[in-house]
Amino acid sequence: MNETASNTAGTDRRTFLQWLISGLLLGAFAAAANVAVRFLMPPPKAKKATELSIPTAQIPLGSSLVVEHKGEPVIIVHSDVGFVAFSPICTHLGCLVKWVRDENILLCPCHAGKFDLTGKVIAGPPPEPLHPVKFEIQNETIVLV
Repeated sequence: MNETASNTAGTDRRTFLQWLISGLLLGAFAAAANVAVRFLMPPPKAKKATELSIPTAQIPLGSSLVVEHKGEPVIIVHSDVGFVAFSPICTHLGCLVKWVRDENILLCPCHAGKFDLTGKVIAGPPPEPLHPVKFEIQNETIVLV
């Protein structure tokens, strides 16, 4: 083989390897950029129903029901004063409160936080009241808005 042919073969091999390495680096960069963009972008939100209907008969007097509405839990209590609805997430450390019928209160089992039926803190460490959830009663159906 003459010297010109070996230089051409060496150049072709070198060019091929440069293209190969450039392509691999570009592919790795594209994959890393895709991961970075997916990490930084918020996930798509599914359309959620804006209303949730629950028959009043499903919550007898003196009982409660926890449902999910707009991706969040809601506790609905049926007491002597009627129906009330709150976020059951305690404002102290985020535990879920429970309805205690005998005491007519909502109790946080984590640190004994107590709330009355207006959501107001009556005992324990919670710094603020429970957050109310808006609802209407239509044709014997509770409609969470």
